[in-house]
Amino acid sequence: MTFGQFIKHNILRDKESYVAYWLSSMFTIVIFFVFGANRCHPELKKIKEISDFMLYTQLLVLIFAVGFLTISIHAFIQKKQNSYGMLRMIGMKRRQVAGMIVGENMLTGISALAAGLLVGIVFGHLSVMLMAKMIYLADIPYVFPFEAVRDTICCFLAVFFLVSYLQARSMAKKPIQELLSVKSNESKGMSFHPSLAILGLFLLAYGYTLTFFHQLPFLEQMLRSNCILEKSLVPMILGSVCVGLYLVFREFVFLILSGVRHFSRYYLKNGNAIWITGLQDKLKSAVGTIFISTLLLTAAFSAIISCVSVLAGARQRNESNNPIPIQYLSFEGNQDREARDVKIIEDKLKKYGVKAQSYRYMILEYGDREMTANKLISQTDYRRESGKTIDLQEGQAIDISGGKEMQASAKVTDTEILTLVGKDSPILDSSRRNHSYVVSDADYQRFLQSKKMKEVTVYDTIVDDKGQRKEVRQAVKEMRNETGLGGYGTNFVFNPRIESLDIQEYTYQMETYISVLLSVIFMLASASLQYFRLLNQARENLPVERNLYRFGLSVRQILGIQRKQMLVIFLLPIGFGVLSTFFAMNYLANMQVSSADLLFRRTVMILIPLIMLELAYFFILEKRLEKKMRKYLSVELKKVR
Repeated sequence: MTFGQFIKHNILRDKESYVAYWLSSMFTIVIFFVFGANRCHPELKKIKEISDFMLYTQLLVLIFAVGFLTISIHAFIQKKQNSYGMLRMIGMKRRQVAGMIVGENMLTGISALAAGLLVGIVFGHLSVMLMAKMIYLADIPYVFPFEAVRDTICCFLAVFFLVSYLQARSMAKKPIQELLSVKSNESKGMSFHPSLAILGLFLLAYGYTLTFFHQLPFLEQMLRSNCILEKSLVPMILGSVCVGLYLVFREFVFLILSGVRHFSRYYLKNGNAIWITGLQDKLKSAVGTIFISTLLLTAAFSAIISCVSVLAGARQRNESNNPIPIQYLSFEGNQDREARDVKIIEDKLKKYGVKAQSYRYMILEYGDREMTANKLISQTDYRRESGKTIDLQEGQAIDISGGKEMQASAKVTDTEILTLVGKDSPILDSSRRNHSYVVSDADYQRFLQSKKMKEVTVYDTIVDDKGQRKEVRQAVKEMRNETGLGGYGTNFVFNPRIESLDIQEYTYQMETYISVLLSVIFMLASASLQYFRLLNQARENLPVERNLYRFGLSVRQILGIQRKQMLVIFLLPIGFGVLSTFFAMNYLANMQVSSADLLFRRTVMILIPLIMLELAYFFILEKRLEKKMRKYLSVELKKVR
């Protein structure tokens, strides 16, 4: 048998250990390839934002792949140290052991790479078509992704070789005695510290509490008064939660189990002592896996929920920032083209059959800069534009700037001060509504006659840019080509809402698309780590289960013990991942990314199927390991008979 055949047989005879790792590697390669196919397609490559976004995402996937492969390969060779020691003892050289480790992982990696490329080539163009739809490209041809294939092969061959080589080199340096004397029980030598358990719980609670920074007055005031502290809020939350989670898994869980053992009657009932004692050792050896799985699941859950929530609320936020679908502002000196531009807007809407209602009104501005100038609108014009009836006396005003806080008064000229008596909805877009107020008709005329303020003509066109989105988009495109957008340095502004909405939705759709794909990688990586951990624990536990069977426990009772232990180890990452996700969403709600009600409603709606998927995976895994245990115990049954 050749050295290559030896490596191949070594993998095939232990394929159960490699299957989850292989699948996770394959899906990581598929997603890397998909991003590459989007980046390298000739039509999408013309859009620099997409090309750059996909490149950064590929780099992120590559960094994740290096971390995941390092953890996985390290776990594999740690479990096989005794085998490597035996091979060294019977004459295999250090270089050959290192070559064997590299060969095993390269063979696994190359097969995952081949399968990943095959799946990517089959489904890659679908992702290109999806991206084209996001940016409203009507027709996108199929182009074989040679560049994406080349980049994927080169990057992942380099990653597999580099990670395997570094791990193999580290293993080959160990003396034979160390390889053979490695302890099979990873929990030995681990000591429990009650003080660290309390510290971990405190840090976790502290990190979660910081997500309520807008709901706790003392905390909000402290952050506002300290700029450095405010900028450090996110690192503080992440650091506290990560350290707290690790210490909770490493220390606090054992404080609870110790309390159950010493102070609970449950421990001595129905054989609970057997599975709780065994669980304690298994948890100690699984701390790293549980911690990493929790972080991966939290990242996956949070990314999906936050991006979906932001995408779902894109139109509502855009309509809040741009309450008028099409707005045209004409300043002094624009009289020559004003009528022509308004006529173009009307003609283009008629051309595409868009139903429209147009309104014309005047506002007064005081100040040289449009963004910060004081703006006044009469109560009659505001009532017609907003449909709201307000009653103002002379010297009074309503703030329609859209800000959270309202002042008692507003200085609108060098000498005139108005008393603010309330707030209402803005009618200008978010970049121009600053310092805008509704005043009584009498005050408006008084300010107009004073000649201190400039008069601006506003044309509002109300269209259904949701129901007739395609038609409005085409009409606006032609309007913009003929009128331009105006703005700084010109005497007019053309502001169509549909274009800003398209840009926002395209950005959020792309972020959601990328987040979902990355979350799939994270969840598969978590499942792979959990699978490898539970599989190895089940294998190590077979002699213990045989002895329990000999002591008189039935197969059903032994299976119950195994199921309870597996369930705790499996559910800990999911439980803390869900908990951390809720607090992450609470932070986003406080940052006003979306309303708290909608955000938490979507959190529940998205988490339920994800948790069900995780539980389905657990039951499949549990049945697989149960079958393995029954097969092992069947030998004992034959001996008894």
